[in-house]
Amino acid sequence: MKDIPYSILKQDERAYEIMLLRDQYGNTFTDIARECEISVSRVVQIYNKLKIKQIRLYINHIAVVFGYKGTSQVRKVYDDAYECYQEWSYACAYLEKKYKDILTEYRDGEPGMTTQFVKSMPPFKPNLSKKTIARVVEIQEVEKASFLAIAKELRMTQAKAKHTYEMFYHKQVLKLIKALEEKAESRKEKNAIWEYYFRGNKTAKKRYDMLTKQ
Repeated sequence: MKDIPYSILKQDERAYEIMLLRDQYGNTFTDIARECEISVSRVVQIYNKLKIKQIRLYINHIAVVFGYKGTSQVRKVYDDAYECYQEWSYACAYLEKKYKDILTEYRDGEPGMTTQFVKSMPPFKPNLSKKTIARVVEIQEVEKASFLAIAKELRMTQAKAKHTYEMFYHKQVLKLIKALEEKAESRKEKNAIWEYYFRGNKTAKKRYDMLTKQ
């Protein structure tokens, strides 16, 4: 396995500048779009693409430093971090925190996530308890709170709060779909069930409501 220099990340100067504006200065995607005179969706696309590349470089380098034959062991660490935070920037920051000395040397003077960002990260909890998941649903539905408010109360990222809520209903949907499949008389009928409930860009809660209001 070949180590790849971190400097390769700077080949696209514009993309690297966008990443720095976001990670180092906390600029919103809207602010960056205005400064770079491109659409917000384009800024998000550029940022995400480079952030993923940065993460891959990190994973590869850490594996090389530890002498692993592949990246699976480090990838597992990253996957757990992503499961916890549900955001690339947070999962990336987790790697920078866990392997601080290795990655600081690897960047050779280039900045990682800010110390302030790392310190503000929610605690590392890749697996939530049933009680916590139930509380996410309760706050959203009974208290009508935003995912941001849920995140603050339960000390998780906003993305994790939303993901937890969606996954709760996604699992319910799969159970209900399975029950319908058992009543289907043919493969064609089973496929039609999946097609009907999963076509379009519906939320898991919307699909659940469709299934339970028949």
